[in-house]
Amino acid sequence: MKNFEIIHEDNKARIGILKTQYGQIETPIFLAVATRGVGKHYTSMDLIAIDHNSIISNALILNFRPGSQLIEEMGGLHKFMNFNGCIFTDCGGFQASRHFFQGKDNTGLNFLNPYNNQKFKITPKSIMNIQLEIGSDVAMMLDDMAPYGASYDQAKEAMELTHKWGKLRLDFHNKLKIEKNSNQMLFGIVQGNFYEDLRKESAKYISSLNFDGIAIGGVAIGEPKEEMYMAVNSAIVHLPREKPKYIMGLGTPLDILNMIEKGVDVFDSVYPTKVARHNTLFTKDGLIYLNRGKHKNDNNPIEKDCDCIACLNYSRAYINHLSKIEETSALRLKSLHNIRFIKRMIEDAKIAIKEKRFKEFKEEFTKRFEKK
Repeated sequence: MKNFEIIHEDNKARIGILKTQYGQIETPIFLAVATRGVGKHYTSMDLIAIDHNSIISNALILNFRPGSQLIEEMGGLHKFMNFNGCIFTDCGGFQASRHFFQGKDNTGLNFLNPYNNQKFKITPKSIMNIQLEIGSDVAMMLDDMAPYGASYDQAKEAMELTHKWGKLRLDFHNKLKIEKNSNQMLFGIVQGNFYEDLRKESAKYISSLNFDGIAIGGVAIGEPKEEMYMAVNSAIVHLPREKPKYIMGLGTPLDILNMIEKGVDVFDSVYPTKVARHNTLFTKDGLIYLNRGKHKNDNNPIEKDCDCIACLNYSRAYINHLSKIEETSALRLKSLHNIRFIKRMIEDAKIAIKEKRFKEFKEEFTKRFEKK
């Protein structure tokens, strides 16, 4: 059975159906970040209330606490967190940039569990087993992400290790899926840092393996925008049309639309909720900064045609007040607004794709958002 089917196209922009063990998901999709099995200041019930049906959690972090075996005993992550949508799990490769990373070798990545300071190593096989125990719909392979500013040799070494681990992971995954009677999908990850030839090489190699989908990783990590687009453009032209494409870590409204135009199907990022917590909110007329004085007496919702819980029930003035008194419910309301904004924008993009007018939609959206 094919796990992904393209049902509408407008040039490279497309709508697809991702067929997971928990049901079918229409792409493009934005994965709300729930690293520990919960969002930062929002729960699975909050996401369901705003009609958001896809998240990404982190298998490494969940294994640190509460542990993948406990989650398996609870019936898997869907039941554990009471979420019946699509769950992706990242592998932990990105956490090599965190303070608890302890180095790597050819077999895997070494960490200190931040909760108990015990040493812990992940390998292609061990992280695969953890993700199967967690029971996510889509698992990401273990990759080695070179940081921004890495030398060519460092980037090449990380890419080659990613390729080695990808092949090992795919072999292990296919065997264990049968043992555990799982329909979990596995996505490969393209690396290569910000070197055009490495991105091309990695895209071709990862595409040659039989992954269910392919992600471009190691972007949106602090690099200038033009370097990010170079890395994506160097890779994406070598990815197979028939497989879902995923840009990891990318989450600004205009970047998402630009990538949909290139044929990308899946996105995730902490950006919408991170900026929301700092009072930067999305509207079709651009960003608003809710902590500014002009919103103190503003009785309008954040956005008049938005159907999120914040806009349906509260004014800018009230949420400004909650923010000023450091009420944690403000963080929840602002985060849910930005997540809902991204979801509504993507839904509008899908309508435009169906009507063969995506380019015009993107241009009109961009002009209004940038207030040109």
